[in-house]
Amino acid sequence: MKIIHRYLLLEFVPPFFYAFGLITMIILLNLIVQTLGKIAGKGLDPFIIAEFFFLNLAWIVALAVPMAVLMATLMAFGRLSADNEVTALRAAGVGLWQLIGPYLAVGVLLCWGLIEFNNRVLPEFNHRARVLMSDIHRKRPTLTLQEGMFIFDLPHYVLWARRIDQEASRLYDLVIYDESNSRYPTMVSAEQGDLSFVAEDETFHLELTQGEIHREDARDPDFYQRTRFDRSLLRLSAPNMVFEHQESGYRSDREMSAPQMWQQVQEMKKEPDKNRRRINAFLVEIHKKYSIPMACIVFVLIGAPLGVRAHRGGIGVAASLSVLFFLVYWAFLIGGEDLADRGLVTPAMAMWSPNLLLGAIGFFLILRTTREIRFLDRLPLFQRRNRPK
Repeated sequence: MKIIHRYLLLEFVPPFFYAFGLITMIILLNLIVQTLGKIAGKGLDPFIIAEFFFLNLAWIVALAVPMAVLMATLMAFGRLSADNEVTALRAAGVGLWQLIGPYLAVGVLLCWGLIEFNNRVLPEFNHRARVLMSDIHRKRPTLTLQEGMFIFDLPHYVLWARRIDQEASRLYDLVIYDESNSRYPTMVSAEQGDLSFVAEDETFHLELTQGEIHREDARDPDFYQRTRFDRSLLRLSAPNMVFEHQESGYRSDREMSAPQMWQQVQEMKKEPDKNRRRINAFLVEIHKKYSIPMACIVFVLIGAPLGVRAHRGGIGVAASLSVLFFLVYWAFLIGGEDLADRGLVTPAMAMWSPNLLLGAIGFFLILRTTREIRFLDRLPLFQRRNRPK
């Protein structure tokens, strides 16, 4: 029996890693498409961008593992059934539950590992990802120099230049509108200006040659001042042009472990009427850290009998069924979370009802399969291609 179990596990491992990698890549690519455009124009170091996506891998892994279990179970049992190995094993006295046993053991192991991951790794990664995203949003875009275009990237300043040498950061026939002092609006014009950035002061230094300074007084219409210069240094303040890592002591519910959230719940229960909604939100997150990992076991119960019946569909059917059941599972989870936050159902019921529902369906399918009732064969998806005419 050990040899059979080892053989069954070898059927599970390659599809699991394949499915896990595929699902992770799909979700990550979707995240990149959604967010890369918002952060790419800020002149960030590529390592900062890589760090952002790496930190977001934590919640992607938490979702990809259960879905990979479902897809791998479907593919493994589908292959075994397609080659009539399930029939041969059952003829030799090996029941379906004995075939599912090694997969359930793997599901339990993955469930335990995912619970530890959700309480030890995921909160810290979520916290660092949120803080990093705040730092990215706070950073201003890099200064973009374009000939003949007004440049509004610097606060309180507007730049215009007829010609620009991008390599030397040199501007020709330029005009600067200075609105840093609302009472004395100033316009500076020059034949040439060399632009450089001083990171320590977060300022741009503009060394001007052959120009004029025009200044007015917003309170005195008779005041007007014009100053000529051969050389002048203009300092343009540019806060948040340099990316800086910040620290944050605040943590949301998704940035805490279950014990940390439970401690917060006990504190909030001292004023339950005032904190009822927050208590429900914290309890939802506590149950979610355990209910999603438990899906690794539930999806084995679903995938095994469906794999036996969908053996002719191959990876296409396995992927389709995996997406279908995971969407159903996720819809129940999201809907339950919203109902629990509003106090319409208990947090425990909201988070565990998808597992109970799909687990019951899995047990039902296994019982029907062991009794050899082919009720799914009537569906076109499961009809045999080689039926006798």
